Amino acid sequence: MSSLVDDVCDLLDSYNGRDKVVRLACYACKLYGCVQDEKPWQSAGSRLSNARMMLRLFDDIPMIRHTYNYGLGKHETTRAAAILGVVANMVDQAFLPVEKACWLYDVGILKLSDDTAYKLETVSTMLWAASLLISLVQTSSSIRKLWWSRDCLQKASENGGADAKKHLDVRLMLESIVAGKLCLDITHAISCLPEGWLWGEKIGSTKVATIATTSSVIGIAMYFAKKRLLK
Repeated sequence: MSSLVDDVCDLLDSYNGRDKVVRLACYACKLYGCVQDEKPWQSAGSRLSNARMMLRLFDDIPMIRHTYNYGLGKHETTRAAAILGVVANMVDQAFLPVEKACWLYDVGILKLSDDTAYKLETVSTMLWAASLLISLVQTSSSIRKLWWSRDCLQKASENGGADAKKHLDVRLMLESIVAGKLCLDITHAISCLPEGWLWGEKIGSTKVATIATTSSVIGIAMYFAKKRLLK
């Protein structure tokens, strides 16, 4: 019991961990509000979403440091992985000021025409979706490498390297779940785009909330699974 409490406290003590919990609470409230047609619950979910966005207003410096430390990805094993990593950092770096501009417009500090504000919001959502898509490509590449490593291990060892193979199997399972979660997140992100952009605005709010809640549950479950399985 104490171990579980410690894990939960560790989750809540970190910025990313608490964001996972707030995200789950946000979309769970929205889902309940949509299913029961309860506006106060939907409003609570929106306020929690705004709380997450407010905290992201201060992500620039950590993101700049991450981008600087990554550089041109010279530590990556392939040129393609390095290029993908650089592009991912550029997209994430661009997302933050665009989201800030949207927030400044919402609170009335930044004066923009309705058309400009609409385009800015669309760009913000597109960057979000692009970041998720790049992450999915990176995860798929990681899965492919793990399968290759697993096959090489089996061929090189008479007994298949039981412990190492088991470790690779666990990593493969976790990476596959991450890929599934990213697919849910991409579906969610694109559904927030304007009508005419793929399936933008074609998925009902209840289904979107269900997708986002499921993704949030997976995110928290993955946090605990990695702590338990990748020791």
